[in-house]
Amino acid sequence: MKLFSFFSKINKKILLFVSLFLIFAVSVGLLLLPSKDTPTARTYENNTQYTFDSYTNELFSWQLSSDWLSMHFYLEHPEDWNIDMSSPTLGEYSHKSMKESQKYYINQINYLKSLNYKELYPNQQLAYDTLISSFTSQLDFGDLCLCSQVLSPTTGLQAQFPVLLSEYAFNSQTDIEHYLTLLSQVKDYFSQICEFQVTKAKNDSFISSFCCDKIIAQCKDFINEKNIKENLLYTSFYNRISDLKFLSSQKKKDYVQKNQEALQNSVIPGYRQIISTLSDLKEKGYCKNEEGLCKLKNGKSYYEYLVRSYTGSSRNILEQKAMIQTQLAKDVRTMYSLLNVSPELEKKFSTVEQTTLKPEEILKQLSKKAAKDFPVDDDYTFTIKYVDKSLENHLSPAFYMSPPIDSDSKNTIYINNASPNASQSLFTTLAHEGIPGHMFQSDYFSKTNPLPIRHLLNFGGYSEGWATYTELLSYQYAYDDTQLANAYACNSSYSLALYSLCDIGVNYEGWSRKETIKFLSNYSIEDESVCNSIFEAVVEEPANYLQYYVGYLEIVDLKNKMLKKYGPDFHLKDFHKAFLSVGPTSFDVVEKWICYFYEKNIKD
Repeated sequence: MKLFSFFSKINKKILLFVSLFLIFAVSVGLLLLPSKDTPTARTYENNTQYTFDSYTNELFSWQLSSDWLSMHFYLEHPEDWNIDMSSPTLGEYSHKSMKESQKYYINQINYLKSLNYKELYPNQQLAYDTLISSFTSQLDFGDLCLCSQVLSPTTGLQAQFPVLLSEYAFNSQTDIEHYLTLLSQVKDYFSQICEFQVTKAKNDSFISSFCCDKIIAQCKDFINEKNIKENLLYTSFYNRISDLKFLSSQKKKDYVQKNQEALQNSVIPGYRQIISTLSDLKEKGYCKNEEGLCKLKNGKSYYEYLVRSYTGSSRNILEQKAMIQTQLAKDVRTMYSLLNVSPELEKKFSTVEQTTLKPEEILKQLSKKAAKDFPVDDDYTFTIKYVDKSLENHLSPAFYMSPPIDSDSKNTIYINNASPNASQSLFTTLAHEGIPGHMFQSDYFSKTNPLPIRHLLNFGGYSEGWATYTELLSYQYAYDDTQLANAYACNSSYSLALYSLCDIGVNYEGWSRKETIKFLSNYSIEDESVCNSIFEAVVEEPANYLQYYVGYLEIVDLKNKMLKKYGPDFHLKDFHKAFLSVGPTSFDVVEKWICYFYEKNIKD
């Protein structure tokens, strides 16, 4: 079916978006959890409530103790959380530990099922449901882990690592010492990752040649062999040290020197090792699969695991596909209808509009305009930063970094100036990453005072689905012309639907590059370079698009169910408040709890 020409203007921004015991036994009665076990003490009515909080607090502390880098981003004062601060570590990355993960998840599920669910507080029941959902979704990983891709062009560890290290806060001299210790471990940690790549290769589960090439090029761009003082981890460290008032000038010089030595002796050799390992494996012919996950041993089962884990949807892949196709057809009908009413819309749609507003001004504008639909405040503190030039070609157009859960630090939004149509799409990009997207969702959830463990549980479908949902709504804030706003939102949804169908087609149904190009041509996507980019993107980051789009469609479906249930008593802002109050979890848990919060918020 041939569509209007603007359908061929596929949204390239979307192409780049692709953003865990000790159990205390106590007597039943009125109990108070000591503040040494958690920064928040509260009263309990029975043993089960106390035991559950003790369990989740230990789970929280244990998880962060084994992942020091994550711990530093989640907590500004880890000493308050019973975390051992004596041995900073990047953790372990091994095939053995992955295979053993299934026993861990089974043990956690069995323990939770031994508790009396009915005796828990509502917020504990919600955390219980979320933990069960998270542990259950990870059960298959140990058997399928050789298909996992820790190295990938956009979301891979090697891509994210420099940004995380450059954002490592120095609140004390101890923080600096810990940071330098972590840097000294990079080479050994990356060695474990390289050993895993060799294991993958011997299992015929290695990455494609084009994925290999992109990661190698990325690593070369980052380490910048010409001048180490131009490296992001040199300049960012120097800038952070320079601003510290609790260090003498000589101490600053000493730390700068130690940082440079750590870069030369650990970080850069670590990246060189990735380059060497991938180059060697490629040269030896281990890049045997140039297509989707389903062509690998256990690849189709791994893709099913990924989709469950990423989307948080209880629908199987074919049901998700049908849901995507239904929305795609709806978008086509909407666009035809818009054009029949306003033929001039196609010309407007093709006109590139550049914004002269600064990001801070856009977010301020978004905060005001979104207030009618979302419970938005005006007191958000944030910093806008820009992706380092050495990473511009490899990272997303933008991404959000939340502050530690125990501090009032600022939110951080990174913008990538090298992304296609960066200025044109900045408004909706900031709606996705900022308000009413990720930053707003994270801030709102934190203010509900959830159990700490919930901050560590990743549900991409909920988070990225929400950000996509708010991004599409934000077109009405960006344009006064309602029909034009609807056209842009429809096109963005349309584009994501096509990417998602390609993701399923390539990784689950086994489409070749040629078959993918043919599929896209049916939707007026005929630029071969665009088609090849989409094919390679879904091979490199399987299921990534689904967490955005299936997550979005699950939210829309939930909204429609609530609208049908409450009828004239349904209010969009109250729906948004209820959804955000549930917090990140799987969609079956959201559906179980959203009416509770919807009615509770109305009463309050």
